[in-house]
Parts: sequence; C-alpha cells; structure tokens
Amino acid sequence: MTDAATHSAYRERPEVVTLRGELDISTLGDATALVEAAEATAPSVLVIDLSGLTFVDSSGVRLVLLADRRAREDGRRLQVRLGTGPALRVFRALGLDGKLDTLDTVS
Repeated sequence: MTDAATHSAYRERPEVVTLRGELDISTLGDATALVEAAEATAPSVLVIDLSGLTFVDSSGVRLVLLADRRAREDGRRLQVRLGTGPALRVFRALGLDGKLDTLDTVS
C-alpha cells in the first residue's frame, strides 16, 4: 500500500504531492486521486515527489506522463522529484528523466 501526503503552503509556492511505498496498479487509484486533487487547486507549479517510492511500475510512469500532459495543456508547470532509488532507475531506463522537468532530491 502506498503512503501518500499532499500539502500546500502559500499560493506562490508549488503544490506538492509526495508518494511513498509502492506505486503500481494496486495503488494507482489513490495516487491518481491525490494528483487530481492537487491539480484542482490550479497551482502554477505542481511537484510530484517520487523520491520515497520503493517500487514503481508502468502505472506510475503513466500517472506522471498524464499529469505532465494536463499541466502543459493547462499552461501549468509539472516538476518531478525522482530521488536516487527505483523511480530514478525506471524513468532513466525509459529515457524520461531528460524529458521531464526534474528536481534534485533535496530541492
């Protein structure tokens, strides 16, 4: 099961969705709901933090790619924090780390 948190501070600060644990088909629904709830606040910048994931499969990749597409269509910015673990390995293996707006782990 994925532990997840979402928080926002001030309008000028990005909305951050932090996902932890496993992101796969069984946890995708909860993760999608968190991302969509954050998007509903219409932030200028949405950060999806995947650095705490212990596992991510194609479902998680699709979640990020769809969020990126929605952000572009809505004139918003999506940033992804991949960390140094499984998320980085998967996104790098697919060549997506250079195509997405990624953040350093401690940014």
